[in-house]
Amino acid sequence: MSLPRFAPALWFGMLLGLVSPASSAAVVQAEHVEVELLAENTTLVPGAQTLALRIKPEDGWHVYWRNPGDSGLPTQLSWTGLPEGAQAGDLQWPFPEEHSLGELTNYGYGHDTLLPLQLTLSDAAPQAPLQAKASWLVCADICIPGKAELTLDLPFSREPAQADAANAAAFAAARAALPVPAPFPARFQTDATEFRLAAGPLPGSSDTVRFFPYAGDVLAHAGSRRQAFDGRELRLARPLSSYFVQAPERVDGVLVVGDDGDARAYEIQANPGEVAAVAATPLGTTAPSEAAPGFWLVLLLAFGGGLILNLMPCVFPVLSLKALSVMKVQDQAAAEHRRHALAYTAGVALSFVGAAAVLIGLRAGGAALGWGFQLQSPLFVGLLVYVMLALGLSLSGVVHFGMSWMGAGQSLASRPGLSGSFFTGVLAVVVASPCTAPFMGTALGYALTQPAIVSLTVFLALALGLASPFLLIGFVPRLAAVLPKPGLWMETLKQVLAFPLYLTAVWLLWVLGGLTDRNGMGLALVGSVLLAFALWLLGRGPRWFGKLLVLAALAGAVAVLFHPLLRAPAAGGPVSAAPVGSEVYSDARLAELIAQKRTVFVDFTADWCLTCKVNERVALRSQKVIDAFAQHQVVSMVADWTRADPAITATLARYQRSGVPLYLVSVNGEEPRVLPQVLTPDLVVDAVGGR
Repeated sequence: MSLPRFAPALWFGMLLGLVSPASSAAVVQAEHVEVELLAENTTLVPGAQTLALRIKPEDGWHVYWRNPGDSGLPTQLSWTGLPEGAQAGDLQWPFPEEHSLGELTNYGYGHDTLLPLQLTLSDAAPQAPLQAKASWLVCADICIPGKAELTLDLPFSREPAQADAANAAAFAAARAALPVPAPFPARFQTDATEFRLAAGPLPGSSDTVRFFPYAGDVLAHAGSRRQAFDGRELRLARPLSSYFVQAPERVDGVLVVGDDGDARAYEIQANPGEVAAVAATPLGTTAPSEAAPGFWLVLLLAFGGGLILNLMPCVFPVLSLKALSVMKVQDQAAAEHRRHALAYTAGVALSFVGAAAVLIGLRAGGAALGWGFQLQSPLFVGLLVYVMLALGLSLSGVVHFGMSWMGAGQSLASRPGLSGSFFTGVLAVVVASPCTAPFMGTALGYALTQPAIVSLTVFLALALGLASPFLLIGFVPRLAAVLPKPGLWMETLKQVLAFPLYLTAVWLLWVLGGLTDRNGMGLALVGSVLLAFALWLLGRGPRWFGKLLVLAALAGAVAVLFHPLLRAPAAGGPVSAAPVGSEVYSDARLAELIAQKRTVFVDFTADWCLTCKVNERVALRSQKVIDAFAQHQVVSMVADWTRADPAITATLARYQRSGVPLYLVSVNGEEPRVLPQVLTPDLVVDAVGGR
């Protein structure tokens, strides 16, 4: 059984928690176990707040879940020192792992784990640190009981609580592993020897399923397992426990769908019902005919999303560069057209596959990343500002790059050779990443939750969609014939096409201002001026002193990118307050509103997401939608992903998405459903009205 992919992020968050000056909990080092109390915020405040028992067994050892399985004892926490009027909730349990020894199978945690709980305080300030007693059983090939007295000493404040950045990743990972109420029904049946469970239709496309019952005397935890799917309804069979006496009125437990980074836990309540027998098929297998349609549909969606990317405003400036190069070679042989088309396609394909490989590798290491994540890095955005500005100045005739340090820039902007076509494809992918075209989000979400070979195949289909227009021109010369003949007018057109690049640089500077602040954006403007000065000097053919000035200006521009003012806040979070009439999104608040049977609309957005901004202007800010929200008393929530936010990333992953936009609607407490990525006023109005 492999560790969940959120474990490394959890370990890293815990390491930060140990060294953070904001944390004042006492770490207790017991035999084979390290324990402490943690708080999600830097202060204690009146009302509800989240704490957690952190427990970290040594490598090769494990502690136990609420149902330990065939042996063991669950971890417990009892409070010995709480302020007057305080109320502490029970421990919450992230879904466990299986630990087998001989003929026994246990459920627990073999890695650094947070067990969250809710604490509610009155308006009176605590007079002493919070105190609790923890007890546990830690096992390898032997088992050792342990206990510890724990304290948590944080200042009390009546000001709004501030999240502790050192613990944010750990709490987000723990919250992502907590089971949520299942949006699908479940039923069970027992006979003389077997327990059978039916549940579904299950969300997602994974057929990797694990069931952890809350009761310890229903099924044999180490027994053989069989499962089958009828569509997306699961049927699972396990032998009955040797302690089984009679069928219960209800079987509760946790059903985990998916594996590693895409695992999602659902709390089910199965009532008695008829469940068909499950054939003796190896666990986790499905017929190819069942899996193939979903996979081919995803490939089609990926290709369509890549094709539509050509129409996105963030890609158009680069495609204009490619159009110039195509017109310059259209009088050459058809074979030359094909070579340029293939070179451009190779640049697009290798860039997409390379980006996918990096993203898959980072996710394997526990990083909470999604498509477009590089636009959350001020360093990357600043570098992209420089690239757009340099290309624009080249088109404007300010500088003509040689084959030295900016050889690649020359290829991207004006060089007609095959390397120019290849690197134009690379640049097209770089600037396409903040755009999530229709159909593309579903394909990306699917790709990043599948094995590496499947993920890379989906990204390759996306690349072929983006490259297909120029690939088609290369292999059908008659299409190239409709392009205008080269002439002197091309110099004017080349200069005109510089302005979309300048506008792209302005947009990127605006994104940078959101990631940092006005000071960061102003510093980036200074760096841009230094770069423009250096390129202007280069265009004038400088002598030795001028070359020294060029180097000095370039050094200054590079230094700007690494200045502390161009660093995003470590805590992430929204760039700005939610729009008037909207709330800042949180999982807890959404669950609360759903429990109150309210209608909720959630907008997952980012400043660098152009599709998001178009949807806001065209649909979400239209008077028709505003009136519908008022009529149906819709609670509008905004999840701002401009800066990296592990909690939002985890929520996106739950809905099989790796990027924004994502739109959720819950009508009168129903399970949230996902809307299309391109919105219209009528679509939103119908959704909040329950149609």
